[in-house]
Amino acid sequence: MKAFVINLARAVERRRRMEKQFASLGLEATFHSAADIRDFTQETYTNVDRETRRRLGLWPQADAEIACWMSHHQIMQEIVENGPETAAIFEDDAGLSADLPEVLDALECRPFAFDVVKLNRRSLKKTFIPCERLDTGHRVGRVRYSDYGSEGYVITREAARHFLENTPMMMREIDQALSRFWENGLNVFYVDPPVISHDEQDDSQIERDRRLARKEHMRADGVFSVTWRRVISAVSRDVRRREIGVTPPLDTKKPQGIGCAHDH
Repeated sequence: MKAFVINLARAVERRRRMEKQFASLGLEATFHSAADIRDFTQETYTNVDRETRRRLGLWPQADAEIACWMSHHQIMQEIVENGPETAAIFEDDAGLSADLPEVLDALECRPFAFDVVKLNRRSLKKTFIPCERLDTGHRVGRVRYSDYGSEGYVITREAARHFLENTPMMMREIDQALSRFWENGLNVFYVDPPVISHDEQDDSQIERDRRLARKEHMRADGVFSVTWRRVISAVSRDVRRREIGVTPPLDTKKPQGIGCAHDH
């Protein structure tokens, strides 16, 4: 399976670590130069829906989050224009397990209908609902509500096209936008056990920028105003969660249609 790795050109050590990991697993990867916040102009922010985010009581996006979104979008565009039917996208802080190659091979055969398969999970405490089993023995299923993180995932060309067409502006971070199936209309699954982890050897640039952005937001809007919007946002999320349930409807458009909790 074609594999892309998002890597900031000046993050040399991260690239070396990823190259070493891929080589040890006998995998090849195409490195994509990530969008750099140092190159941002005022025009960059015209593709960010900050007003909607503010109205919903969400924290403003940090520049690093915007750069991350742009980088994933760029690779999806490459997949749509020149890519194969399925491809894998990784961030350069991904930790790769020894099972990754066989899982990628299994998913490349499209044994069931999917748009996105997340290879990582940030919270293993969330309820996992098995729907299918790969030949590798790994289960593929849903996670209660959703799970975030975009260190590694498999996406189909049509799903990439759909995502680009339906999310031309950034309102949520890329990992949230991909996971929120009730908003993006994608058939999203997760691998269990995960074959990708979050490598925390380096302090995340996104986390550093996020902390700074939130402090600036509190200073600009005031503690009470920010707190009130976030309370309203939390209530709205809870109501929405109850409306949509825990998982999207299963897609059975292929002959191998998925049956939850069904193992081969």
